[in-house]
Amino acid sequence: MDPLAHHPLTADLLNSPPSLRWALWLACGKALGLPVGQLQQSIAIQMRAAQRAYRQHGGAWFTLHERLILARLAQRLGRTARGLMTWMVQPASLIRWLKRYQERQAQARGEAGEAGQAPCRPGRPRISPEIEHAIVTIARSGLTGLKRIQGELAKCGISAARSTIRQILDRHGLPPERPPNSTWTQFWRNHAPHTVGIDFVQVATGLWGKICYQFALIAIEHDTRRGHLLGVTDHPSDEWLTNVIRSATMDGESLAKRQYWIHDNDGKFQTLPHILQQAGLKSLPIAVGVPDMNAYAERFIGSLRRECLDHIVALNDSHLRHVMREYIQHYNTERPHQGIGNITIGPWQAKAEGEIVCDESLGGLLKSFRRAA
Repeated sequence: MDPLAHHPLTADLLNSPPSLRWALWLACGKALGLPVGQLQQSIAIQMRAAQRAYRQHGGAWFTLHERLILARLAQRLGRTARGLMTWMVQPASLIRWLKRYQERQAQARGEAGEAGQAPCRPGRPRISPEIEHAIVTIARSGLTGLKRIQGELAKCGISAARSTIRQILDRHGLPPERPPNSTWTQFWRNHAPHTVGIDFVQVATGLWGKICYQFALIAIEHDTRRGHLLGVTDHPSDEWLTNVIRSATMDGESLAKRQYWIHDNDGKFQTLPHILQQAGLKSLPIAVGVPDMNAYAERFIGSLRRECLDHIVALNDSHLRHVMREYIQHYNTERPHQGIGNITIGPWQAKAEGEIVCDESLGGLLKSFRRAA
């Protein structure tokens, strides 16, 4: 038993000012043959810990490197001399640091632990880049909420704590909780697959015989930009409109699942709401004098006139029908569209090799280029 362990002078020394204890540290170290430089380094470490505690208004804390230095120094001191360190370090902490120092030394020499494996690093293991990429991908897709992201990860067989998800999102500048603000682009994308715009195209036909106006009813799908010619007539009666709409909305037709039909307030559409209601569809008339509310149909008609009808004199309804079908075929399969990324509506195999050839229709009025097979 150490005779100085319960000496009254020892308690007085432990309650003495720090400067006196530092002087005793240096004296004890010199008496034990310790390098004075190490003791001064230990004093500097404790001073830095005290300054950190003062700034943060909390208990003193040491970095891992500082703990190892203090642990190595304490191994070379006697029991009573180590008691001088308790003014900053608890005995349990000192023992824990000593054991950690021993484990690190054993690991450095290549010795295995108790279970035959090298000791693990303290703290949580680092998140893998694959899991971090999955978290960022899910967050950028529009899903919000830590619990929702955690659930989506669980579906993929990935386990991650909400605190880990929050840290990763903060590191990438993504807020963990975002209100689901809907933009106009998202609104349109959600409704475009169910929406179609329709309108009449008025074209004068005839040359030597009967000259009259023909009315062509066209439709355009909002999501795919695919155009349709529903019918051509010189007298768009209610019966004719009923037959045309019923034919276009029959089972199996491309417009059968279009729930909302946008049109203007033309008198020829007076019975359209009733016709669509019988088919389980809904009519959406635009405001008076605001054609931009049916912008896709207006744009389609503008392209039809500029690229085709303005350059052809239609002789009769059959000629007009043939011309419009040729153009719509070209429009849906060969013509690139800026609104959908400047690509064609239908499937197109772009080739990198081969001679570039031009496909013409309507006597060379409509042109399309491709590579020869």
